[in-house]
Amino acid sequence: MKFSYSQAGEDALLQLKNQSERAFEIQRGLLTEILRQNADTEIGRRLCFSAIHSVKEYQQKVPVSSYEEYADAILRILAGEKNILTADDPVYFSLTSGTTGEPKYLPVTETDLNVHRLFAYNAIFGMVKEYYKDLPDEKIFSKIFQVGEFVETFLPDGRMNGIRSSSLYQWLNRDGSFDTSDYCAPREVIFPHTLEDLTYVKARFALACRDVRCIHGVFIHRMTGMLRYMEKNLEMLLHDMETGCVSAQAGISPQWKAFVEKRLPPDLERAAELRGLSQELGIALRVWPELKYVIVIGGSAFAPYMEILRRYMGDVPIHYFAYAASEGIFAVAPGLNRPDEYWLIPEAGVFEFLPVDSPAGTRPLMLWELEKGMRCELIFTNRSGLYRYAMGDVLEVIGFYGEAPLVKFCYRKNQAINLANEMMTTEDLEKAIQHFEEEEGISLDGRYCFCGDYSHWIPCYKLYIEGENLESEKMAETIDRCLCSVCWGYEGCRRIGEIGLPQVVILPQGSFAAYDQKLAEEGRFLAQRKPLRVLSTRESKQWFEQLEEMRKP
Repeated sequence: MKFSYSQAGEDALLQLKNQSERAFEIQRGLLTEILRQNADTEIGRRLCFSAIHSVKEYQQKVPVSSYEEYADAILRILAGEKNILTADDPVYFSLTSGTTGEPKYLPVTETDLNVHRLFAYNAIFGMVKEYYKDLPDEKIFSKIFQVGEFVETFLPDGRMNGIRSSSLYQWLNRDGSFDTSDYCAPREVIFPHTLEDLTYVKARFALACRDVRCIHGVFIHRMTGMLRYMEKNLEMLLHDMETGCVSAQAGISPQWKAFVEKRLPPDLERAAELRGLSQELGIALRVWPELKYVIVIGGSAFAPYMEILRRYMGDVPIHYFAYAASEGIFAVAPGLNRPDEYWLIPEAGVFEFLPVDSPAGTRPLMLWELEKGMRCELIFTNRSGLYRYAMGDVLEVIGFYGEAPLVKFCYRKNQAINLANEMMTTEDLEKAIQHFEEEEGISLDGRYCFCGDYSHWIPCYKLYIEGENLESEKMAETIDRCLCSVCWGYEGCRRIGEIGLPQVVILPQGSFAAYDQKLAEEGRFLAQRKPLRVLSTRESKQWFEQLEEMRKP
């Protein structure tokens, strides 16, 4: 254990606490710093950053922005131009799915990554140490089961790029110096060269290590998917542990097969120990008796996965990681076992809050104007060249630590389905249906809707349509291609097995009209209701599921 988790964590947590006590001052100073540093950039000259001397002037002179305002500038930065959005050159380009099939890039500066490292990495270890203050570091932090992997990807000129959740690890490992000795899997598994489904590989290394003390992940669907994979394929995994071989049904490449067989010799003793475990609540603590905590993004927005994770973890404490996006790291969970609660990081960027349903032209609020109970859309100025960027995220203020708000993520505007962080929007779904109709040579006339199906160990999309003499299996492949074409996030999740092949359910003619009639009988005003596209309530899902059951032979 070369890295001092305890010391780095305590220092970062103390700094976060101190900054939160004077968050108003830090926000004002940070805005001044960002404007001064970038005054001579192309955007700084155009928006006259040097003439802005207050928050009021900043809000008056710099318009609220979206990705479209930056798209051309980012393409020029990717091409090698400098001093466009920031004086500091980006060291990483974060991929975001956006609302089209083409991935978009967002620049990330080293200053931004330093804030990420300090407050959404080190500070978490400080919170874990507070929870286990009487235990030595090696009893808490060693032997990490990292559920994710951090594929090292680069632009043609050598600059790093990838998803935002990988950025910190790629940056820390940019010269190959990130210490992986505390992980149960080797460096090659943590930092693979190509994007592949390494679920089997990680499962083998994790099961082989009896003294795993923590499980790290990003989104909860990935962690529950790993645990469900282990449960579903336990017999194969234990057989391979006993023989030191890799079964054909593992589905990994010859290179990874050779790697695993070289690194993991037969272990009859560990296999026998695991065979003797009953599949009861809290199985993770019996597989890994030294397990102390879990880090993963969860909460009420991930309710189906939360139930699954608790079944596996029992009473193992969970840190719900961070509230973040491709545009930045905004907040960190304030402690263990505190879901739906995030502590805004004063140094992360300049925060503004536009109250929900406020009239056009309403001035967004600053940190010092917030009150508990407010629901607002986040507008964010980061350290990497986004100025007054409308995030589309709606947050609720649920409390304060000093002057820093504690917030709950409520929803993302225009987001329709999000099974595995693919962030599918209603616009994406409508475009996919247009392509679907063209490929199939049919017209649905608006009679379709989607929902997420969690009934399988890999979740998938379900599409309900009306029709006769249609082939649902063929249509499932068609809609899958169409969804991949409009949403890069969905395509990526399909490629690594986080989302399964969609299901297409064909309903009898008149089904959607019958649903409208049902709403009318309940007193709903159909003229004011938006077209049904996503089944977002339990009642709507149950109604269509009943129709589906009636259609089964």
